[in-house]
Amino acid sequence: MHLPLIMKATLMTTVQAPTVWIYGGVHHVPGTRQRFLEELTKEETAPHFVAVEWEQSVFERLAAWRPWIAEGLRRRWDFLTGEDCHELSLALAWEGDAYAECFPGTDVLWLESGLQEAELTRRYDTGASTFPESCAHGLLQRLYCRPTVTAARPEPRSKQELIDRMSRDMWHEASLSTPSSVERDARWASAICERSRGLRDGWIAVVVGWEHADPQGGNQRLRGHLAERGFCVNSACLRP
Repeated sequence: MHLPLIMKATLMTTVQAPTVWIYGGVHHVPGTRQRFLEELTKEETAPHFVAVEWEQSVFERLAAWRPWIAEGLRRRWDFLTGEDCHELSLALAWEGDAYAECFPGTDVLWLESGLQEAELTRRYDTGASTFPESCAHGLLQRLYCRPTVTAARPEPRSKQELIDRMSRDMWHEASLSTPSSVERDARWASAICERSRGLRDGWIAVVVGWEHADPQGGNQRLRGHLAERGFCVNSACLRP
């Protein structure tokens, strides 16, 4: 039985590829995690999946250091509760599981699957195994807000002051860093397209560094690749 032309037209206009929301942030920043959760609360339905800028095994080793960070914060700041310390520790590799506070059980696409372990081993003489420890120590030192000769500032007096100071500093540093290679953007776009095959309507969440989501980043960045492949793409900057 042939569908009437008007019905075919209606189907073509109502069934479409999922909308993509790219959330652009900075690694290991409590304020960025906070902003991400604020953005997710605007959505009424769970995404089809969340694509994140980690390999699962690397993320899991990073997350294992979170209790150590929380314990260090308890010793450093008397204005933090145990719950505050736990929340701040979740900034380490926050992209890998923050979404679960709003949409538990959502599928994850690990964009660096099968590649990040090898890349870390290549880049660091000590191998990929020491990378999580290095990240954890770096995050804790930043949360300690140690004064320096060039930047002596009053100590924070609340959790939010601590979050705001660290977030501003790290976003500023990220803005001064050399842009990364665009090779990963093309690979990530292919992985997202493959995972999206057969999906209709709804939306997809992608959590990566802001340079990959920035509308000013050009067609070689992730946002540009996905737009060229027919997705409706929106970018949310998680800058505090």
